[in-house]
Formats: sequence, structure tokens, C-alpha cells
Amino acid sequence: MDAVTNRTVHALDREGTVRDWLVTRAWSEPVDDLERILKTDGSPWGDSGRWVLTNGPDVTPLKEALYRSRPLRPDVPTEPVTEGGPVTYTGPTGLTHEDTWQRVHTTPDGLVDWSAFCFTPEYRLALAATVVEVDQAEWRTVRLASTGPTMLFHNGRLIAESDTVSYMEPIEHQTPVWLPSRTSTLLVASWQVAFRECRQVLRLRINGLPVRVVIPSAGADEYVSAVAEQVLDAIGVTRWGSVRPEVPLVGPEGARLRTWWTDGPQQATPVRLAGGQMRVRLAGASQAEDRSDGVGSASMLSTGAGALRVAVDDDRAPVYRSFPVAVLPPEYRAEPEGDPVRWRQELLEHIIGVDGVTAAELARWELTGQNVTGSGLTRALGMLTDRADCADFEGVGLLNLWHRVPPAAWEPGLRARVRDTLLGFKYWIDQPGLDAMCYFTENHQLVWHTAETLAGEAFPDEQFTNTGWSGAKHAEHGRAMAREWIERRLAGGFSEFDSNAYLAIDTLALVSLAEFTTDNSLAELAAGLADRVLFSLAANSWRGIHGAAHGRSYVQTLRSSRLEETAPIMWLCFGVGALNDAVLPATVLATARRYTVPDAVRAVAWHCPDQWWGRQSYRGSYRFAHDLLERPYGSDAVVYRTPDVMLASVEDYRVGLPGLQEHIWGATLGPETQIFVTHPPNASSSPSARPNAWAGNRILPRVRQFRNTALALYRIPPDDPVGHTHAWFPIAHLDEWATRGVWTAGRVGSGYVALATAGGAVPVTSGPEAWQALRPAEAGTAWVCTVGRRATHGTFEEFLASLAEPRFDSDRVRFTPPGGPDLDLSWAAPFQVDGRPVDLDGDGRPEAKLQIDNLACRLRHGDDEMVISIDGAEHRIDLRRGRPLPPAGGQ
Repeated sequence: MDAVTNRTVHALDREGTVRDWLVTRAWSEPVDDLERILKTDGSPWGDSGRWVLTNGPDVTPLKEALYRSRPLRPDVPTEPVTEGGPVTYTGPTGLTHEDTWQRVHTTPDGLVDWSAFCFTPEYRLALAATVVEVDQAEWRTVRLASTGPTMLFHNGRLIAESDTVSYMEPIEHQTPVWLPSRTSTLLVASWQVAFRECRQVLRLRINGLPVRVVIPSAGADEYVSAVAEQVLDAIGVTRWGSVRPEVPLVGPEGARLRTWWTDGPQQATPVRLAGGQMRVRLAGASQAEDRSDGVGSASMLSTGAGALRVAVDDDRAPVYRSFPVAVLPPEYRAEPEGDPVRWRQELLEHIIGVDGVTAAELARWELTGQNVTGSGLTRALGMLTDRADCADFEGVGLLNLWHRVPPAAWEPGLRARVRDTLLGFKYWIDQPGLDAMCYFTENHQLVWHTAETLAGEAFPDEQFTNTGWSGAKHAEHGRAMAREWIERRLAGGFSEFDSNAYLAIDTLALVSLAEFTTDNSLAELAAGLADRVLFSLAANSWRGIHGAAHGRSYVQTLRSSRLEETAPIMWLCFGVGALNDAVLPATVLATARRYTVPDAVRAVAWHCPDQWWGRQSYRGSYRFAHDLLERPYGSDAVVYRTPDVMLASVEDYRVGLPGLQEHIWGATLGPETQIFVTHPPNASSSPSARPNAWAGNRILPRVRQFRNTALALYRIPPDDPVGHTHAWFPIAHLDEWATRGVWTAGRVGSGYVALATAGGAVPVTSGPEAWQALRPAEAGTAWVCTVGRRATHGTFEEFLASLAEPRFDSDRVRFTPPGGPDLDLSWAAPFQVDGRPVDLDGDGRPEAKLQIDNLACRLRHGDDEMVISIDGAEHRIDLRRGRPLPPAGGQ
């Protein structure tokens, strides 16, 4: 019988990173001491102003001040550090926290990650422990990086403490440690205070000769576990998302495994890989499960994914790997079927099935006349009462119910609860109260102004308890800011350009104003901008997929368009898209009476010529008291689409500067086949990591596009934490794929895409991104993407054979697409097509760009009227006054 060693043993990675830990969950404690530092009333600005609570980077000094008043205690748990063993820890406020030590194997960036989006402020505490073993005693240098204060203990003795806070990227501190010739326990206590997105991570590296990492675990055998880890490191999941509750696994032939879905029954399912693959059914999984911890139906903060854990089927090997996977909404439509009446009916019937959200109550009343019930409003009312982030979205949803549904159709007492909640709510940063609700992103601004306007108009003679103002004063306050916000976007466009999350939120607010404000001129302005928003969605999408470049986006929406918040809006308006749970904006649009979607906008969405080439140039300026920035903003987005494929980008966007959530370029062939490249700062896909591995870029690239070809240049600094770019290229969703030289190409139907980088790229073959990500052979500082179709380029083999090899140089790439001109892009020089700078006009001066230039609309900056004309349909928007609306009767 094999001896049981009661431990597993692991190696450091090449950079000396500890990848294997025992951790606790993140414990929370109330933030009840903000009033000692911040003023609850008066001006929100200045060093002690409450404005800092809602902006991640600027809140750092406040977090450090809070840590000084409530620091970690220099105590360690007395219990032995062993897997599954108990752990007790006393937090800064004296609360005692309990948990059990749980095993974690980090992602390749080596970060132990407790990050979360917290809708109300909270202190967060967590512990991580590992054991290191050396045979010869020696000094080592321990490098501990974290985004918040830490205490580092060696065998129970405090050896290092940091009080530094950073926003997203961890800060490293070095400590010399004498390691005796046996095992040593290293324990780290982590502290954070959360205001919205909370990046709570740490990483530990050990300089010098390698050490062994030991995880104590009763019943474990280190030799069996070592073999198990070799097997697990060769396991991969080839589809992040599927409409069926099953996951395809690949790995070593004949391997016998245990799998379990972390959100379902915890009993493991035994499987065996036959032919090196297996499909695992997810017990208890449902479509696109909401992991947003109580956020309402107008948020994209859920990842859309759960986790599949995989272990080798042997009790002596407690090691495992975790794979994020999503069960996707099944309803997707690439071409319209039926008419707008049918699409509206389908949408409302779908919404009724979404539990516990305001949108379902509104849809149910619209379809059946059934009374509004408290169970559907519990979450929304709770968010307003708690002043949770995104409560403004839910406030607008409640106000739609208030105005739309007559008093007799409410559950007894419920309407009074809604009234009291709205009267006690806070509607802008200049009003009393300490909270971490977001006021300063573009979409939130208008939602706040809409909520305040409609609430004030609903109760003009009532006193609002938070401010003491009358409803009439609140309405005046909200209307003035809403009017200015709308006028600026009508004139110049959006900073969060074509966001597949927040364009929907803009629609929610604009249609609500158009429907319910008593100020008809404001309603008409809102309707005019809603037309512009929906026109942008129609022009910059393809077959129900919002495949444009985005000012802000999230990982799940880039991996599957079924999860885009704009998808239900497209279903309602254009008969394409998907039905998911982000339904409040679409519900408000579906129940509108005054606002209707212009026929010309629908015609743009349906117009599918052999080639569509569109440009969109937005210009505006940030205002500090609204955006916490004070500079111009601009974006130059382009879209190329055919019946078979789409390629889109935003050109020369803040080149070489730090990125956040921008999606700069990509090709689209289907709902799960969006192809793109990013410069990742980490290995996370969490919405609280901004940027993360797949949404955003650590440093923004230079991208230029000519029709069906995009060229992209990236700069990777010597100290970059990842050191390379990577491509999302989900092979399992392709009908066919192939490589040729530096090219990797794929086909879906009659549409083609090809990617090239210096030295070529190879598919990742194991892990959560197996056969979905491409890793460049070199750093991947230059990429070429070109798209094609059977009708133009022949068969897939002929398309691939026609591709010349790009010329890659330092900070430069040149390429001649099949039958196309010579394209030349370098980091600092003009983008050239056939040797001529394309940004110069015929006189050799910088070209004056149109604000919109496509087959349906040509709009110059400064024009007073926008005309949309296509396929015999025409629509006009007065960019100073909006567009006329019918009378507000019958509401």
C-alpha cells in the first residue's frame, strides 16, 4: 500500500511565484466610520468631499486613511494551517470571523484573488497561507505584491507590513526572510475597503534558489498528487459558453476524473476521457445564471459564468482545477422572423419569466393586467433603501411602474412603499449622504437626472426627506441637468461610444423621459437622442450582434453576444438579437406609448448590402463635476460588414495610454465567434478587474482599418506583468479553421477571418481557454486581421492561399490584402494606403471628418439636422430640439 504523506507538494513558477495556497473567503465588516473623515452634507467637493467614494482611483487616499484608523491586527490564527481545517480571525473592529482553509491554485498571473463588486461599502478581510520547504537553511527575499494593506507572518511572527492601496495593479514590497532547513509557514492577512469595484489581490514571489511549496492536507499523498497535477494541467475546456448545460473537456487519453458544478449539487460526477475528450453535463445549471449578488435587471456586472471543478478520481489527490463556463440563453435570431408586434410579444413573454425584477412586473401588467406584487419589487426597493450602486437604474424602473400602472392595479400598500422609498432616496452627489453609488460615468449621469426629474414631477408638492426639498425643486434640478446632458450628446456623441452594456442604459433613461416628463421640450430632446442611439445600434451591429468597437464592455459580452444588454433591444426593435435577463431597458421601450422606433432606423438594421462601410466620429468634453475628468474626448469608429462577416474598430484611440474597458477592434462571424486581440494586464475575467485579460488593454494599441482589413500595433514595456498580447479565437465555434505560415484562419458559414502576427500564433491547448485563445510565438506587438466571404474570395482554401505574408518591423506592419491596396501602419507615422496618408485631403491638409458617414446618413459636425434615409424610408432629427412626439394622453 502506498504511504500517505498528508500533504501535496508544488513548484514555484519560472518567476518564483507561489501558485498554491490555502485561503479563507473574504469576510466583510460594516463601514460605519466614514463620517469621521467625510462630510455628509454641504459641498461634495474638496479633499474631504464625498465625491471620492464613487471613483476608484481617486478613493485611494481615503482608503489609506481608513486603514490607519482600522488596521489589521498583528495576530495570527492559532489553529494549524491545513486543508479543510478551521481558521478563526479577529478583524479590526473586534468581530470574530470563522472559516475553513480552502485550497487554491492561482491563474498564471499568480494572483490570489478575492475581487468583488460591492454595491454598498464594506471592509473586506481575508487570509492566505502557504508552507515552503528547504533542505539547506538560507536567506531568501520574499516579494509580496497587493492592492491593499497586508501583514506578512513567518511561522507566526510578523515580518512585514504595508499600508499601501492601489486601484487595479498590485504594488510590490520586498522582505528578506531566513528560511530554516524544514518547513516554514507564510501567512498573509489582506485588507480592503470596497466602494463598488474592489480589486483585492495578492501575489508572493521568492527570489533565490527554488523552494518547495507544501500544502498540508490530511489523507493526501504527494506522489499521487504530483501525477494528478500533471494530468490536470493538460485538461482543457474548449467552449466557455454553450446553450446546452454541458462542457466539452479535452485531456490525456483514458484519464479518470471527478467533476462538479460549483453552483449545483456538490456530489462529484466521475467521468473518463475517451479519445482524449468528454462532454460533462452540468447538474443543476440553468441558462446565464445571475451571479450579481442582488443587482437588478439593468446591470452587466454579472459574469454570466459559473465554475466547473475537475479533479483526478483518487481520494489521495485533493488537487483540482477550476474552469469558468456559462450556460447561454438559447434564444438568438440572426434574421428577423415575423413583425414588430410578434417581437414585442415574444420579449414581454420572456420578461415575465425573469424572477424578482421590476421589469417582469411591468411586462406582466402590460400583457395580462395582473396587479403589481411586492415580491417583484423587493430587490429594487432594497437597493434604493440601502443606496446600493445601480439603484438609480432600479429607481427609473419603479418610476415607469408608477406612471404606467394605475393605482388600482397595485398590491395593497405597495404603492405607498414605493412612494416612501422614492421620497427618501438620494438623487445626485450634491445631496446629503455618504454612499458609493456611481454618479460620474456617462450612463449613470443621465439615469440619475431622469430619476430625479420623474420623481420630482410625480410628487411636486411633497417634501423629499433626504434633502428637505419639494418635489418641484427636485424636478427643476433634474430637468436642467438632463437637458444639458442630452444637448451635448445630440451635438457631439458619446464618450462611452457604442457600449454594448451602456447604450441600453442610455435608452432606458431617454425613453423614460420621452414617455413621462411633463416638460414636452425635454421629452422631444430625449426622443431625438433615443433615435440617434438606436440608429447607432442599427448601423453598427450585424445579424443581431453588437459587434462594433465599444467605449466600455465586459468579458461575457465579448465571448457571447447573447449576453449583450443591447441584445433584447435589437430583438424588440429589429427582430434579431437575443433574449437574456438584462431586460429593464427593453421593457421600458416595449411598453412605451409616445416613443416609437422610426421606420428608417429599422430599415438600417435590415439593410444588408454586399458591403457596408461606415464611419462615426464623436467629439465632446468632460466636465469635472460630472465626469471627474476635465479634457476633450473623441472616438473615430469604423464598421465594415457584409452578409457574412463584420470587422469594426476605433481608430487611433488614445494610443499608448492606459486602457480601462475599451474594446478596440474585432471581427464577428457569429454570436460566439467574435475574434479580437488584447494586451492583458492579468489573467482575470472579473468585471472588478479593469482592464482584465479580455476586456480592455493594459496599454491601448494603435489600430487603423481599411475596409475589410485592420492593422494593430501594441507596445509591451520591459516590466509588463504579462509580456505579450493574445487573441480570442474560439475554434470550437468555427465550422473550419487552418493555419498557413503566420496566418490562423477560420470560417463560419460563408464568412472568413484570418489573423497574423510575427512568428505566427498557436492555440492554447489546456486550461480554461483551451482551443479558444491564441498565443503569439513572439510578444505579439503587431497583428493583421482581414475578413472575407465566399462570394468575393472563393472557397476557404482559396481565401487562405491568397493571403500574402505581412511585413513586420519594429513598431511597424505592412500588408497588401487580396486585390487590395498596400497598407502601411507604424506607431508614429501617418497611416498610408498605396503610399498616401489617408488622413490628408486633396490639398494635403488634415481631412475634416464627418460625424456620421455611411449609406444611410451623412452628418457634419455642427449640422442642425440629421437625416436618415435608406430603402425608401426617411427620418429627420432636429439636433437642437429633438423630434416631435404625440400628446401624452392615455398613460
